[in-house]
Amino acid sequence: MSHDAQSTETTGRGRPRRWSAMIAVSAVLLSAAAWLVSRSGRLEADRRVEEVVGAIAAGRIDEADRLVQDWLGQAPDDPEALAWASRVALAADRPLEAADFARRAQQRGLDRSELRDVEGIALVRAGKPAEAEPLLRAHLAESDRPEPMAAQALAEAGLATFRLGTARDALARWRRDAPNDPRPWMLEAEVAERVGDPPETIAGHYREALRRDPERDEARSRLADALRLAGRHDEAAREYRKYLDRNPDDADALASAGLNELARGRVDEAERLLTGALERAPNDLDALKGIARLLQQTGRIEEALSRFEQAAEVEPGDAEIAYQRSLLLARLGRREEAERMRKRSEELRAEADEIARIRDELVRDPNKVDLQYEAARWLIEHGHVEEGLRWAEKALQALPGHRPTCLLLAEHYEAAGQADLASYYRWQADPPDDESAPASR
Repeated sequence: MSHDAQSTETTGRGRPRRWSAMIAVSAVLLSAAAWLVSRSGRLEADRRVEEVVGAIAAGRIDEADRLVQDWLGQAPDDPEALAWASRVALAADRPLEAADFARRAQQRGLDRSELRDVEGIALVRAGKPAEAEPLLRAHLAESDRPEPMAAQALAEAGLATFRLGTARDALARWRRDAPNDPRPWMLEAEVAERVGDPPETIAGHYREALRRDPERDEARSRLADALRLAGRHDEAAREYRKYLDRNPDDADALASAGLNELARGRVDEAERLLTGALERAPNDLDALKGIARLLQQTGRIEEALSRFEQAAEVEPGDAEIAYQRSLLLARLGRREEAERMRKRSEELRAEADEIARIRDELVRDPNKVDLQYEAARWLIEHGHVEEGLRWAEKALQALPGHRPTCLLLAEHYEAAGQADLASYYRWQADPPDDESAPASR
């Protein structure tokens, strides 16, 4: 074969090889470019998420709102952007807007499981904490980014259902994710009060809240109360003064400060504060009891009895008021009345012990339906109707048709003149086999 022919054959065979190599290289380059674009887009999305999360965790909701609006301006159909817009709307207490963003995010391909926190928060705010808890638990277990909103919602769900262990775990997560937020410390103090932690422990939680927000007045007044109950009256007096400097017309705080001064032995200052409380709120129970005790200690027996009788009209179920009235009646020589009042105080103390037992057992076993029914019954019978109805609803959510609870509600609504609801709950208690349930209204 001649050299020219060989050259031609080599060139003819080589061209396809070169084109194949070029195509392969181009494919690799295009794939790399696509990966880089995708990676760049993911990094940009991660950056935006981090900024929004940081703003929410720091309580800068306006900034978070601006960030998601800017994100949506760049990518109006991005499901992740829509999901974060939903979360920011919830943080800003715009529930309808949050629901709309969540719906649009799902329409654009986001799986519903990616919005468990949004759904859980919405359920808590709608008064359905039991339904919200598993969603929020699952979301927090899978997320390692700051989740203060979901943690707050789970804590509130735990408080609402008496699952205080759940509440405390969620509060620990909330404090971790939003270390400068005073609110988890406020709720931690509430949990501590419910489970009977020492007043010193409760005071410590309020101090942590004030360390983060020195002008949080509620924390200061509650800190003063905790210090008073702990017997640290001088410290309590300083906190009451700070609070009253900013809130001079708060009758509750004036009454509590007056009780504290009475414990310090400063009778004139105690009388000034307690009288000031009653001028602003004539039926303030703590102020009435405080002024009655002051009058009792200073020998003004008939005046003290009159004040305790006024307090009994405000709170007929207070065992301590009944007991003090019995002592004062005895001092005035009214022995038969004193004996009747003593017996009444013992009855009231037994009732108070009963609800304390129910409360303590609910802390240990919040899902026990019989305990929920007992709480509902006691509260309704003792005039705390709204709270009692909430406990009855919890019992029926846990065990639909629970007969004692249905009968309790039937009797309540019958007494309230709501015959349709009474009939409905009587049917729920004893449903006939061959009839359909009447509609409740």
